[in-house]
Amino acid sequence: MKPRKSGDKSKSRRTGENENKRILIVDDERDVSLVLKKVFDNAGFAAESYDDPILALKNFRTGSFDLILLDIKMPEMDGFSLYKQLKKQDINAKICFLTASEMYFSRLRKDEDFCKLDEDLFIHKPIGNEELIRKVNALLNSIPTRVLD
Repeated sequence: MKPRKSGDKSKSRRTGENENKRILIVDDERDVSLVLKKVFDNAGFAAESYDDPILALKNFRTGSFDLILLDIKMPEMDGFSLYKQLKKQDINAKICFLTASEMYFSRLRKDEDFCKLDEDLFIHKPIGNEELIRKVNALLNSIPTRVLD
């Protein structure tokens, strides 16, 4: 599975504050990752998406993205495991999590490692496009958050 890219960059609507901001999306649901990519592309970001966390990790390059969005519940490698692997490669990477499962989210938030993360780093699905862009811009403009060891 290859990352889906937006195609001809000359047709992009990138303007203003989001211009040149790079977003990586990793969500095992192909439809979700495609829609998120389109939302970010339309808002002026340069978005890249993967529906396979292992492939995303394999292709990850330090300093390539301004923000990384990880689905929490994925087969083969969950979002928290992927987080730890990405942080090993790039300690400065800004990473937040997407979740649609309140039960799974609540259980994992009790984990001693992940309870340390700021609540703002968790985006609950479903979320409206404008709210998603607002939250992402807030994260991009925030002071780097505490990272896990």
